[in-house]
Amino acid sequence: MASPSEILDLAYQRAAENIKTSFIEATSIADGVEYVCRNLQNRAGVRLLMACLLAKVDRPEVDVRKPYTEIEDDDSFSGRTYDEQYITPFIHDHGLPCNPTTAFLTPALRNRNATLTPDLNLVGRPPRLYQTVLQLLTDVHQGMVLFHRLRLAFLEAYQELVLVEPESAVSQPLKEVFLALRQAAESRE
Repeated sequence: MASPSEILDLAYQRAAENIKTSFIEATSIADGVEYVCRNLQNRAGVRLLMACLLAKVDRPEVDVRKPYTEIEDDDSFSGRTYDEQYITPFIHDHGLPCNPTTAFLTPALRNRNATLTPDLNLVGRPPRLYQTVLQLLTDVHQGMVLFHRLRLAFLEAYQELVLVEPESAVSQPLKEVFLALRQAAESRE
C-alpha cells in the first residue's frame, strides 16, 4: 500500500498527464469540485476536501465525513493530522494556491465533533462553499463518485451481452433502452 505522500504524488502525476480530462463523470459532482477548487474567497474548502479524500484513499474503512477523532467512532480519523502532515508539504512542494495552514483551525471547522453532513450548519463564508464540500463528502461516502465512474463500463458490458445476442430473451424495446442509456452516458463525456 502506498503512503499518503505517495498517493498524493501519484494523483498529481496522473492529473498533470491528463490535464484536459476530468476523471469525474457525474456533472453535478464535477461542478461541485470545480466550484470548491476555484473559489478564491475561501481556500479552506480545498484543504478540507483534500485531507478527507486522502484519508479515505489511505484508509478505505474510514467515513470520509468524520474527520474528528472526538467523534470516537471506529471509522473516524484525524483530518487535521492528514492536513498538516501530508497536505501542507504537498501544497508547498507544488506551489498550489491554498491556505498556508490547516483548514481545521478555521472558525467553521475548529472545535467540531460531528459528522460532516449537508444538514450541518458550518458558519463560514461563502456558505455555498461549505454546503458544496459537505455534499461532496456525502457523495463520496454514499459511493456516488464510484457509481458514476462505473456506469459507462456497466452499460457497455450489458450492451455487449444483450445486443449481440439476437436470440436472447430480452425484448427489443429493453435493448433499445439500454442502447439509449449508453449513448446518453457517452454524450456527457
